[in-house]
Amino acid sequence: MSIFRTGGALRRPTSPVLPFPACGRALAALAAALLLTALPVQAAPQAQGTPAMPAQSTISAQSTASAQVGTAAAPLPTSPVAVVLYPRSARVTVEDRVAVEPAPGGGQAFRLALPAGADPASLSVTIPGNGVALVTVREADAPEAPRVARLRAELAGLRREAASVAGSITATEARMALWSKPPVTNAPAADLERLDAQMARRLADLNATLPDLRDKEAVLAARIARLEQELNDAGGAARTAPVATVLLASPARGPLAVSYAYTLPEAGWRPAYRLEAFPDKNTVGFAFEAEIRQGGSVDWNGARLSVATVEPGAALQPPPLRDWQLRPILGVTPMPVAMKAAPMAAETMALRADAAPPAPMADEKATYEVWDLGPRTLPAGGSARVALRAEEWPATFRHTVRPAADPRAFLTASVTLPEPRHYPAGEALYVADGASVGSAPFSLAEDKADIFFGSDPLVAATMRLDERKSGREGLVSKQQTRVWAWTIEVANRRAKSVSVRVEDPEPQPRDTAISISVESDPKAATENHRLVWDLTVEPRATATIRHTVRATAPADMRLDDGR
Repeated sequence: MSIFRTGGALRRPTSPVLPFPACGRALAALAAALLLTALPVQAAPQAQGTPAMPAQSTISAQSTASAQVGTAAAPLPTSPVAVVLYPRSARVTVEDRVAVEPAPGGGQAFRLALPAGADPASLSVTIPGNGVALVTVREADAPEAPRVARLRAELAGLRREAASVAGSITATEARMALWSKPPVTNAPAADLERLDAQMARRLADLNATLPDLRDKEAVLAARIARLEQELNDAGGAARTAPVATVLLASPARGPLAVSYAYTLPEAGWRPAYRLEAFPDKNTVGFAFEAEIRQGGSVDWNGARLSVATVEPGAALQPPPLRDWQLRPILGVTPMPVAMKAAPMAAETMALRADAAPPAPMADEKATYEVWDLGPRTLPAGGSARVALRAEEWPATFRHTVRPAADPRAFLTASVTLPEPRHYPAGEALYVADGASVGSAPFSLAEDKADIFFGSDPLVAATMRLDERKSGREGLVSKQQTRVWAWTIEVANRRAKSVSVRVEDPEPQPRDTAISISVESDPKAATENHRLVWDLTVEPRATATIRHTVRATAPADMRLDDGR
């Protein structure tokens, strides 16, 4: 329905505010503008005779780079036969048959294509019955793997859709602004009433449309970010890849069987653990998995994978020992501690430089563990979790409480294994009686371990300071004394008895003139500079510990009691 009619054709107003009677033409123009719907955003038509632009400008740049590095088409990277994954890299081994070509400077050579991201300096080539005279490496256009091409095409489609949605949002917001402040003034009352009705209806429709468009825009943005990450993980961000030309040491005929290996920094693995406590069965369920990843641009199809617990070349030799020299300090005023720290820092840096690992060496498997995963398929940029070991460990359960620091008692499993185990540091999921209690780092390098499974709300301990005093002793006050007396109460609100280990720091004198005595009821044992009480607390009962520490020192000594 037309709101305003004029004798001539409808046209847009040339001024936002027009006096009456010119407002008639303005109202007609406003009606025409408001009847327009948001058109989809389209690219401007290409002028006739103008050459078409490529879909991605990097294609021509890649072609230019390819022409600069060589005119022959680069070979495609070959899927590996074996991969050893380290925590921060992977050693990839490939076996292939290659075509031999005449070398430009004489002799024969063949080319090897490495995936994007491979370290060309780590390339090693083995030719049965022949040798390698020279290896040169150049950068060439990186061929796209099928998965990379699919991800790139999907990403381009999502970006086009996101641009269309963004255009619809802009058009909707513009129409809302136009309906909110129409460019009319001094119009007849009847026309303003009709305009008011139109404004209410149109603004309601536009307000209902805008949230859906914004939600769609947010969903598309999240999908685009995810695909960009997948494309980057699959090597799609790299436009070039190394190509090696290998000059043969002696002439050869026909396709040549070769084996070569390289290091892929964008690959590796990390350990993942699951530890589950079963107090009723006195066991701990243990699961060890490897989270493997590869950031190369080539699929690993049926490659034999293995994971190694240590990077090759790391910690090849122990650090040197410094001489221990006890000598008098020259001068009257001792050097401040802060000034002493400076030469020590320089010496530490020198030790680090001496202990820096040398160039990569041949693998020594006697110093680390390798887990064979068998033949596996892992796509470019892919990741997977592989189970390495699952078993049950016998354990003795108790509660451990350190009341000087925290009143909570923590469920503890003391595990003793038949032989030492080496499990590298990794994130572990801790579960008790089927409920997840949290995640924390885990590692093991021996046959014994205390594993904690969170606090038990039904068992707690309090440590109350009953007495703390100081004084002097002797005929002329030659000794100073400090006395502390505590009462430790361990409460068990469970319906069955529990074993509780109470731990407190053992007081340690740092001067031969300081004397310390400890009296406790029950008596405490000493383990690793800790006072330990092993108690059995009956159901719905409380156990009590009386603990007293007495320290004496010379009267003129400035004593820091540390507590």
